[in-house]
Amino acid sequence: MLKAANTSVETALKMFNGAGVSVGLLAPTRTGLGKGIMDSTMSFRDFLRETDTHDYAAQQQGEKVLMPAVFVLPDRCVDTTASLYRPKTKKGDPRIWFSHLPRYCKPTDLLAVVKHAGRLCVFNMSDPAIALAFAIPGSIPHEILAQSSEIISATAAELLGKLREIHRLGFVQGVSHGDTNVGMTLEHLLDIPPNSAKTPDYKGIELKASRKLGSTAAQGKRKRRITLFTNTPDWKRSPLDAEGILQHFGYPGEHGRLQLYCTVSNEINTQGLYLDAHNEIDLVNKARTEAYTGDVSVWALDVLKARLAAKHHETFWVQASSRKTDGREYFRYDFVRHTRKPNTANLASLFDAGVITLDYAMHLTPTGGVRDHGYLFRTTGDKFPLIFPIEKVYDLAN
Repeated sequence: MLKAANTSVETALKMFNGAGVSVGLLAPTRTGLGKGIMDSTMSFRDFLRETDTHDYAAQQQGEKVLMPAVFVLPDRCVDTTASLYRPKTKKGDPRIWFSHLPRYCKPTDLLAVVKHAGRLCVFNMSDPAIALAFAIPGSIPHEILAQSSEIISATAAELLGKLREIHRLGFVQGVSHGDTNVGMTLEHLLDIPPNSAKTPDYKGIELKASRKLGSTAAQGKRKRRITLFTNTPDWKRSPLDAEGILQHFGYPGEHGRLQLYCTVSNEINTQGLYLDAHNEIDLVNKARTEAYTGDVSVWALDVLKARLAAKHHETFWVQASSRKTDGREYFRYDFVRHTRKPNTANLASLFDAGVITLDYAMHLTPTGGVRDHGYLFRTTGDKFPLIFPIEKVYDLAN
């Protein structure tokens, strides 16, 4: 597992995602290096499949597939061969190996793999010389990263142009009130009808507008938490239903109403709840309290990957300055963070690192039913580079 890596997984993801490059991560064990074989983890298999490199599901047990690869050093590339194998034993669990790998890494070194020019390029992120070379123009790592980045689409360029025109309007009076005002006003300016569906807002591009931290309506808030998507648990496989979750972990709220409003992450919260995605198959909300210890609710990671990919295949995250005059809020739309192809291959690691969290937002109704506001999967803006390959941050004034 990547948790054993001797180098920060977050730092590696931030660098590759920031360049708009899909990456697969591996951390070979001492046993694996000695035997000349590594497990191809679920996240790495997703990377291979999503980059149209290889699909283990279509590979027969006992079959070995060879493909060209290189070890990337600061000043050169060294040819090697990637061997992708499914043994006849052990249910054909996928394996991967790079010829002569022990010459280029030690146990628990973090290997980052990208697809470039028809080859798998292997970077040892635990080697300080290689890590530093990414910042040096003209170095081999820097050039591979730059050449692997994708350019902006025609639709994105069109939308960007319209947003620049909106910026030039200056502060515009909001069309609504409350938290949703900033997004509804932007959609109004773009002549986009209110969108209650889960489809993207503008010709396949999702639009998300928020107030800049430090603006009038956002003062006093620290890291702004952003909802990526919502998804209900797989109730058939979850030990507790919504009422059970509320009864076990809820607390008295307004007027004594039983409620549960909390964030669940990789660390145990005050309700005794935490998330576990170690098996790379399921995301499990677990609990450890005096009254209840064990699994609470379950989501299939493949379902969450599909939801994140569909919701944010391409997204413009628009930030606005806001101010209030005579009780009305006004917005000036200033910046855009343009993201594409979310990092679904490493979703399990993102949950285990606390990058993406779950929010429960539910309460008991007077009739005894459970009212929930969705099961919210959220992050903070500073974690974006770990989730999304950021194409660019645009200053709409320039």
